[in-house]
Amino acid sequence: MNPPFQPIPRTSSAPSGKITRPAPAPPWTLPAVAENPPAPTREVECFSCRRSTSVPVTAVSARCGHCSAYIKLDDVILHSRTHRTRVQTCGSVTVQANADLKGLNVECRDLVLYGRASGDFLCRGVCKIKTDQHISGSISARRLVVERKTTVLVTGAIHVENIWIQGALEGTLTADETVTIHRHAKFLGDITARRLIIEEGGAHQGSFTRLT
Repeated sequence: MNPPFQPIPRTSSAPSGKITRPAPAPPWTLPAVAENPPAPTREVECFSCRRSTSVPVTAVSARCGHCSAYIKLDDVILHSRTHRTRVQTCGSVTVQANADLKGLNVECRDLVLYGRASGDFLCRGVCKIKTDQHISGSISARRLVVERKTTVLVTGAIHVENIWIQGALEGTLTADETVTIHRHAKFLGDITARRLIIEEGGAHQGSFTRLT
């Protein structure tokens, strides 16, 4: 004798006990669009509160995320007819070859001196000196490069992380890391640094204090 037929019941979590199926999407429904990846950003320091804030890399201005202060991000070119003496930007500053500017107060990311400029310079990136200078003021930079065939006198303090001297530099220098005096280059003044490298043919006249 065959066993009695016992059907398997179909169950549903719906309160009514009916089996529900998902309704088809209406024909006018657009397909899902993948979200665009976030735009690349960079960190800049606010000139007012001195705190870092994130901004898009293509922006030319922004607001500080902490104090809402205005931050300039564009590049600035200073020429012979420039009358402004104070520059604050998280971009780069270039002094053109025909310029002879005095009394500047510049705070920027990178600074390139093709022309003569005197004042106080604060660079959070690289400062390159490409012509003879008599700077009545100070220089503070992460990296400082004095290029070949260039004679530079700085009356104020020079504070850098690393410096490469390829020409002639005179002043009082403090480097958090390394001072490199290249071949045929020279430095006149006192040096305080973690390391001092003088290539063959380079010269240093003054005292040296090693940072620990």
